[in-house]
Amino acid sequence: MASFGSMAATIEKSTLVEKVEKDAVSVTITVTSEGNPVAGALVKVVNDKTVVAAGTTNEMGVVAIKLPTYNGEAVNIEVYHRLYKTDKKEAVVLSDGGNVGFALKSKSAALTEIQADAEATEEKLNEKIQGENESKEEYEKRMAEAKERQEQLQQETSEVKTVTEEQQKETEATRAETEAKEKEMEAQRQEIEKRKAEQEAQLNEGQADREAEMRKRQEEQEARLKALEEEEAKKMEEIDASAAEKEAEKAQKAQKEAAKEAEKAAKEKEKALKEEKDRAAEEAKEAKEQAKAEEKAQKAEEEAKKEAEKAQKEAEKAQKEAEKAQKEAEKEQKAIEKEAKKAEALQKKIDKLDAEQKKIDDARAKLDSKQKKLDKKIAKGKNLDKLKTEQEKLQEEHSKLDEKQNKLDAKRKKLMK
Repeated sequence: MASFGSMAATIEKSTLVEKVEKDAVSVTITVTSEGNPVAGALVKVVNDKTVVAAGTTNEMGVVAIKLPTYNGEAVNIEVYHRLYKTDKKEAVVLSDGGNVGFALKSKSAALTEIQADAEATEEKLNEKIQGENESKEEYEKRMAEAKERQEQLQQETSEVKTVTEEQQKETEATRAETEAKEKEMEAQRQEIEKRKAEQEAQLNEGQADREAEMRKRQEEQEARLKALEEEEAKKMEEIDASAAEKEAEKAQKAQKEAAKEAEKAAKEKEKALKEEKDRAAEEAKEAKEQAKAEEKAQKAEEEAKKEAEKAQKEAEKAQKEAEKAQKEAEKEQKAIEKEAKKAEALQKKIDKLDAEQKKIDDARAKLDSKQKKLDKKIAKGKNLDKLKTEQEKLQEEHSKLDEKQNKLDAKRKKLMK
C-alpha cells in the first residue's frame, strides 16, 4: 500500500487485437404492379453469386429483409413471381431502415380486371331487362322499399361507427397515460443506473490494476464468441433463403390457380347471364332480375354494417391492449422501486466499509508516526536491543492491520457480485 512506501512499477505488454465490426442492416422491399401490391413474390439479395438473404412479400406487397452482417458492399436484388416478369436491380448499396421498390409487369390479365368485366356485364344486362319488362309502378314501389332498407342499414352502421369512435378516443387517452407513465419510469431507471455506476466506481476504486488482466481475457473470449456467432448467422442465412424460395413457390402456385379459377368462373358467369337475358326477353320476367339487383344493394349495406362492427371489435381489442400495457407499466414501476431500495441498502453497506477503511488508515498513520520516531532513536545507536523489540512490535501491529485490510477487501469483492 501507498502508506507503507512506494510500490514497484510494473510494465505489462499487451497485444492489441484489431476487430473488424460488421453491423447488421434491415431494409424493406416493396413490390407493386400498376400501383397494386403484389403478394407472394420471392425476393433474393445476392452478393457475389451467393444468396445472403431472402423473403416473400405479404398481402401489402412488402417484405422485411435483414442481414446480420453487412459492411456496405454493393449487392443485387432479384424479384420472382409466376404471374409477372422477373425484375432485378444491380449494385444496390443498402442502408439500415431503407426501402427499395419494384414495379412488376403482368404476364396475363389480373384477377380484379376479370371480376370487374363480369360485374359490368351483369349490370348492363339487369338494366336492359328492367327497362323492357317491369311496369313503372312496380319498379318505383320496389325501389322505394329497397331505399328504405338501405337507409335503415345506413343508420345502424352510423350508430356502430359512433360507438367505435368513442372507444377509440378512450383507447388513445389510456395509451397517452401509459406513455407518460413509461417516460416517468424511464427517468427513474436512468437515475438508478446512474447511482449504480457511482456505487460501482466507489467499489472499484484502487482495484483497476487487479482487474485489467481479467478484462483482457474477457475481451479475447468475446472476440472468439462473436466469430462463432457470425459463422452460425451465415449458415442460418443460407437456410432462410431456401425456405423463402419454397414459401414463394407455394404462394405463387396458389395465386396462379386462383387466377385460372376466377377466369373460368367469369366466363361461366358471362355465359349464364347471356342465357338469362334470352329467357327474360322471351318470358318477360325482369321483376325477378330487379329483385336480384335490390338484393345486391341490400347486401352491400349489410357488408358496410359488418365492416363497422368489425372496426368496433378492433377498437375494443385495442382498448384491452392499452389496459394491458398500463398494467405492465405499473408492474415495471414496482420493479424500479425495488431496485431503488436495493441501491439504498448497498450504499449503506458501502458507507460502513468506508468507515472501516478510515479506521485502518488512521491506525496506519499512527504506526508510521511511531516508525519515524523509532528511526531517529536507531540512528543514535543507543539501546539497540530495546529498540529492536519496539521495531518487532510495530511490525506485528502492521501485520494485524494487513489482516484487517484483506478482510475489508474481501467484503468489497463480495458486494460487487
